[in-house]
Amino acid sequence: MSVKSRFLVTMWICFLTIVLISCGGDGNSTGPDPDPDPDPDPDPERNVSFSQDILPIFEASCAVSGCHDSGTQQNGVNLSSYEDAINSVGTEYNQEVIIPGNPDESPLVDKIEPDPREGQRMPYQRDPLSQANIDSIRAWIEDGAPDN
Repeated sequence: MSVKSRFLVTMWICFLTIVLISCGGDGNSTGPDPDPDPDPDPDPERNVSFSQDILPIFEASCAVSGCHDSGTQQNGVNLSSYEDAINSVGTEYNQEVIIPGNPDESPLVDKIEPDPREGQRMPYQRDPLSQANIDSIRAWIEDGAPDN
């Protein structure tokens, strides 16, 4: 191999190394979130909607097959529809899981926040809900858990 060829190969390797290093990250990147969570309530004055905001959270994380769906109703909780969710009585707390107007006393909120009083945090063996989703559920219950 000629000196010119070796020089070009060396330059090419250096170039690729620089490109690859610049693409890497140290874990502190402020780049896009790999699983972005859209803000379900961008307007704080807007009431949270069960059908538009809460049900999609339940369907994606809670009312999945084998958990809190109509077929399983794990621990007495079914979150697959408004009627099922509002009428669910959890066996761990022995009360309705949604207390309209009172998120702090609602077992559903306790279970999705860190360190629940009973059992393990939900969703079970899955990533916790985002804070935005927890805030939406809290706001919906605070508003009286309307069927909207």
